[in-house]
Amino acid sequence: MRRTNRGLRVLETLMPLVAGVAISALVALVVGLAVSGRPAPRPGAGRMPGAPLPSPAGAPAALDPAGYSPVKPVIDGAFADPAVIKVGGTYFAYGTNSADTKLPVATAPSPTGPWTVSPGDGLARLPAWASGGWTWAPEVVPPRGSGPYVLYFSARRKGGDEQCIGVATASSPAGPFVPREGAPLVCPLNLGGAIDPASFIEPDGTRYLLYKSDARKTAAIYLVRLTPDGLGLAGPAKRIMTRAAGEPVLVEAPDLVRRGGKYVLLYSAGWYFTSNYQTRYAVASSIEGPYRKGGPVQSTGMYGRRIEGPGSADVFADETGDYLFFHGILDHHGGSKVTRGMYAARLGWDGARPVVRGVPVRYEAERARLNGCVPAFGRRGASGGRAIGPFARDGCRVDVPVFAPSAGRYPVLARYANRSGRASDLEVSVNGYAATSLRLDATEVAGWASVTVTVDLAAGWNTVGLRRLGGQGQLDYLELR
Repeated sequence: MRRTNRGLRVLETLMPLVAGVAISALVALVVGLAVSGRPAPRPGAGRMPGAPLPSPAGAPAALDPAGYSPVKPVIDGAFADPAVIKVGGTYFAYGTNSADTKLPVATAPSPTGPWTVSPGDGLARLPAWASGGWTWAPEVVPPRGSGPYVLYFSARRKGGDEQCIGVATASSPAGPFVPREGAPLVCPLNLGGAIDPASFIEPDGTRYLLYKSDARKTAAIYLVRLTPDGLGLAGPAKRIMTRAAGEPVLVEAPDLVRRGGKYVLLYSAGWYFTSNYQTRYAVASSIEGPYRKGGPVQSTGMYGRRIEGPGSADVFADETGDYLFFHGILDHHGGSKVTRGMYAARLGWDGARPVVRGVPVRYEAERARLNGCVPAFGRRGASGGRAIGPFARDGCRVDVPVFAPSAGRYPVLARYANRSGRASDLEVSVNGYAATSLRLDATEVAGWASVTVTVDLAAGWNTVGLRRLGGQGQLDYLELR
């Protein structure tokens, strides 16, 4: 749930947040027009036969700043429901209101940081229909041509407890955004209001807005077409997704992209202040659906509890590839009061399936290409109840297809057992080229052990080969981290 956090910890200043229309215009000239655009897909090196090309496959990004990790917050303080754009060489992030800021704004020289929360407020004021302290889940859309930056936000309606969606404009990505007066842009009171606005623009320029209806019993994700300037509605809203059996509590926080020739809808499920809050996805051939649900993309369990309650995901793309910005719980303050920080991770696509760097992916050894020289067998205590081994002879090799969200260095953990009484060695190759070696030390009779090596992978599908150099051993699985 995109909700208000308290206690924003302002980080060291990178660039002050400017106020005043005249100064904002000057900043806009300095940073220039927003840069977007996506490189055409390129073949993935060493991909498995028949495996889809990564879509899209951007060039490897610049080196990450010191200390960056996809499982560590890039804003280690209250910055929930992040949305990110790029203008010139600067990245701008916008978040749910803090204790004293209606629209927090942060800037960075790269998607992975370092990020600095700017002092001041990106929203000049609230519209007359809204009350303070409830400004959630912003979405900022850069100009198309000579128009303004457009901000969509949700705020509480005066005289009621429903949230409605408003719109504001600015000449600079730093603001101040000035709200349009009159009625809210979206305010379905019969559905408990609306929150979590998200923009989608077709290649022909047709604009859409997605949002979540806010009543718990009828919570759903809606799609509505906008006017060409994005400031008004151009048709009726259509419900495109509801909660499915087995999903926690409700669905919300939509974000729509087009990948692998499909519309891919990322959304959150669960209560935002609990550990079971998570990011999921669904796929459709038409923007209005029907959407086929594909399962979780991020969850506390998938991260091994290194991130709690990951959700409210925002897909960002530039010339370096795709990134996923999202929030996770940093602190609990009782009840629904939590502090949520911002995270950034590279994002890859196996066709229309999103794959987030930092989420460990397990590859069962028995599903590898065993090449006729390594048997698979049932074993108690093995993942999935099966393992492979021993390798029949020196030179015997198995091939494991693995998918990397982006090009780079990846830790690969191998779970194994070796009851021979002496160490065993395996050569590790990537896409047919020797990369490193793996030593399987002797284990107890009924025990399992693990060892980790680091390999360089191309974006997309890769083949990790394991070839016996000497000794015995059994493999349970490989885990790409």
